[in-house]
Amino acid sequence: MTGRGGPACGGAGGLDEADLAERLRDSLGALAGTVRTSPDAYERALLEWRRRDRRRRLVAIIVAAAVIAGADGIGLWALNHAASQPAVVFDAPPPAVAPGP
Repeated sequence: MTGRGGPACGGAGGLDEADLAERLRDSLGALAGTVRTSPDAYERALLEWRRRDRRRRLVAIIVAAAVIAGADGIGLWALNHAASQPAVVFDAPPPAVAPGP
């Protein structure tokens, strides 16, 4: 059924929202009661998080270094393959200087 109001959605003949929430809470509470944790679970999770954080930072540093090295290499290659003639910055004669007063 695709519309609202069917038995699965809490409509006529089904559970109302409060009953559904209560059943869900009871079911999840029973499931949570069966979970057993080890005493060092927090420490292990923290160590795993720190290890992943170090790895992520290391990868970011390596990628940044590779990008910078690549940009430097391309720049040096471009400068090496530039024309060997001296560049002319100013090819007009210098302006005449008027005598002072």
